[in-house]
Amino acid sequence: MEVKKTGISRDLIIHPGETIADLLEERGITQSELAARTDVSPAYVSNVIAGKKDISVNFAFALEYAFGVPKSFWLNLQANYDAELLNANEAQTITEEEKTARESLKDVVKYLRKTGKIPVGEKKAASIISLRKVLQISNIANLKNIVPVGAFRMAAKPAVDPYVLGAWIRLCQLAGENRGIDTSFNEKKIDELTDEIKEIMCSRDANIQRELQEIMAEYGIIFSIVRNFRGAPVQGYISRKNDGAYQMVLTIRGSYADIFWFSLFHELGHIFNGDIGKTARFIDDGCNRAQEAAADLFAQNKLISQAAYMEFLSSGDFSIGSITAFARTQKVMPYIVIGRLQKEKRLDYRCFSEYKLRYKWSE
Repeated sequence: MEVKKTGISRDLIIHPGETIADLLEERGITQSELAARTDVSPAYVSNVIAGKKDISVNFAFALEYAFGVPKSFWLNLQANYDAELLNANEAQTITEEEKTARESLKDVVKYLRKTGKIPVGEKKAASIISLRKVLQISNIANLKNIVPVGAFRMAAKPAVDPYVLGAWIRLCQLAGENRGIDTSFNEKKIDELTDEIKEIMCSRDANIQRELQEIMAEYGIIFSIVRNFRGAPVQGYISRKNDGAYQMVLTIRGSYADIFWFSLFHELGHIFNGDIGKTARFIDDGCNRAQEAAADLFAQNKLISQAAYMEFLSSGDFSIGSITAFARTQKVMPYIVIGRLQKEKRLDYRCFSEYKLRYKWSE
């Protein structure tokens, strides 16, 4: 018995010719008589019964007359056989490059197994088939071709693995599927949106991902947080839908809450500033310095009023009491102010570390 590596026995796959043979025996009809009834050669009938030839459209049409069985039955029988045969031969379609890609995707496979999206304990060949199905790609080596041209063009990005980045992009795309929204993004409502995001940030009992998804959807943004992987050092993913809505995906690479919220406002800046084309995917790899500077400025000003911040700096009082009081006037958490002061080197990074919240990925 020949058994496929992924567990499907080819002996269990029945060629449509066997059904014809059963009907001939049941009705006492010879192969030659069937050939005459269907206007084909006896050799053709013999080859179909032996599984050497497929049932053609014309033969299925003729069999309807010969047996009184609808042609759709015969065509479906052949189609099911073809599909089962493809499944049985699936492992043989794995290329050497797919095996190479699979080595790069160890962390992705581990995550997909942990979340129940692919089976645990599969051998590598079977896991490649599972990756194809989960990521909806016929050859996982082609994941590298999903990465937009020009992404990570700077030589300072040696840690990028195109297979991992392609898989991450597919996970982002899949996270946004079947989540249609009725509202287009309206840049005139950006202040309303940022105010509501700040409310979630400051809410003690907020379910951050769920509440951000709900609020963003009201303003024309499909929002997700997707697991990050080594080999895909990205800040975010944004794409524009045909209906004027956007999809935005963030990671929690930075871990610290102030980095997460700044990144969220930074990605909003890219949308507000018009950095995302109508059809292009936007991978925020930090390479376009002008766009990055503009998105950073947007995030800074929406999180903290620049005029108020300058006044706060002029006081020279960076005690935790002063920081907390100032954060309250800006409707942000104190760690936002602490993070900015640390980034600008007005505070040591170890200062007030007990007030810095960290996020951890939860499956």
